[in-house]
Amino acid sequence: MNSKKVLSFLFLAMGHQVLAEVPPNFIILYADDLGYADTSVQMMDGEPSTKHDFIRTPGVERLAEIGTRFTAAYAPSPTCTASRISIQHGQSTARIQYRNVFDVLSAVQRPQGYEDEVTIAEMLKDSGRNYVTAHFGKGCSAMGRFEDAGYDVTDENPGEPGGNGNGHGSYWDPIKDKTPFPPDNPKRMYSLMRDSAAFVKKHAGKQPFFMMVSHYAPHIPHLCTKETFERTKKRWIEMGKETEGMENEKSSVRRDITYAGMVEEMDMTLVAILDALEAKGQLNNTYVIFTSDNGGGHSERREVDGEKRRFNGPLQEGKRSIYEGGIRVPTVISGPGIKAGSQCDVPIVQWDFLSTFHDLSGSKAAIPPNADGGSLRQVFEKGNQGKVKRVAPGIIHHYTCHYHPPISSIIMGDYKLMRHLNSGELKLFNLKTDYREEKNLASKMPEKVAAMDSSRRNYVEDVEGGTAEQVRQAHYKLMDRFSEQSKEGYFKKLADLKEQDIPDFEARKAVMLKELNLKLFKNVVSKEKSKLHAKLHSWRDGPEKKEAEKNAQANWVDYSE
Repeated sequence: MNSKKVLSFLFLAMGHQVLAEVPPNFIILYADDLGYADTSVQMMDGEPSTKHDFIRTPGVERLAEIGTRFTAAYAPSPTCTASRISIQHGQSTARIQYRNVFDVLSAVQRPQGYEDEVTIAEMLKDSGRNYVTAHFGKGCSAMGRFEDAGYDVTDENPGEPGGNGNGHGSYWDPIKDKTPFPPDNPKRMYSLMRDSAAFVKKHAGKQPFFMMVSHYAPHIPHLCTKETFERTKKRWIEMGKETEGMENEKSSVRRDITYAGMVEEMDMTLVAILDALEAKGQLNNTYVIFTSDNGGGHSERREVDGEKRRFNGPLQEGKRSIYEGGIRVPTVISGPGIKAGSQCDVPIVQWDFLSTFHDLSGSKAAIPPNADGGSLRQVFEKGNQGKVKRVAPGIIHHYTCHYHPPISSIIMGDYKLMRHLNSGELKLFNLKTDYREEKNLASKMPEKVAAMDSSRRNYVEDVEGGTAEQVRQAHYKLMDRFSEQSKEGYFKKLADLKEQDIPDFEARKAVMLKELNLKLFKNVVSKEKSKLHAKLHSWRDGPEKKEAEKNAQANWVDYSE
């Protein structure tokens, strides 16, 4: 080899070494309540029902062309708050001790909150790799402000103690002033698109970054711009779909059109981000993850065995359920080493992302001690031949809810075991051959049931994941406390009123007392609902509010001085 070739080889080798030392960027685009089959990407080969027949998501399609579709990707919980706190800390909802929306047991177990836990952003900031971090969009009410959780850049309003909160995408300042979003920015979709693309343009290629874009869409209320609605409506008509009731604001047809328009507008953020990455030459050095915080809320309803059931594509149920439709979510990931246009069937869960980013970033710091997940590096590089080594014994969903069916489940290999925490009933499914969950194998495989249930129970007990009864007791005490606070507020206002010495004192007092009794009765109804749920053995729907109100009314006596 002559001297020129030797020098050329050395420079090339050095170049590869430098490139290998450049940390990758990470982006998570988090949808809110997006169903498994609510995009125009077919999530499973050979299963057409995993692709929507009307909604168009060119951004997700583009991501799937350069990345891989994960057919068995799981949200941490079937409801949003628990998933949002779990993904941030890389822990199951049982270990992080926040299992559903309004988790009343969490305040008992974690009275100091979550400041002592490490977020993805904090982990990357401590990695010694010079990461800049950003969070745009929906927050997590249990965590407070994201600027206090390791994020350098946020779109949180000043003065909002809960940051952007965990609302439904109606207000800029959900706690303080409740200023509504304008009609040209429904669910904040357009400002999220602009802010996230601007962040990429500013930092891509200059320093490694992590950005999370957390959408409010497509959670209710379903909203899209007028222009998008009209365009989507025109396509709906051209495809020969049902038009009866289209002009009725409450019709199912109009809701379907609006939902489609909203998902398509949300998808524009992904398009803008991919464009920005390409323009900066950073697309090949960025892991882009598109996924959802739980299963679809806008589920299809079908009649099965004489009862109405929900479906997300071929999956049973949706948001609020531990059936696959409530926890298996559309997930597409691209990035270095990931095979373009591929499908991966290895089960993954969102609390794997913290461990994955720690590994892929080349962090110089130890991984946070409470991390439950495993690195997805092997899965990214080897696809279906890859393995995930987690701290947790499997993918565990511990849903100790006092207003939905309380179910605890574990996925190990091809199998999923579910235990109803009220009845103790067990269900076992082979998800590889039966992702529709139609064949309960529990009676045929008692040894596997016993082994999986033991692993699930031991893990939950070890991390103090809580029981359904503990949740109910915490709820009863919380409602009693709310009632006492309402009474204290009433007497304070009453004392202020007496000092004013006004002529209509008795009339004003009567109005205040009526308002107090409404609050007290509401709290009693809430307790009655929990009592009914303690006896609930259904795997799907709980008792109606009317039954709880009837039980509360039977023993109710208005409060008086």
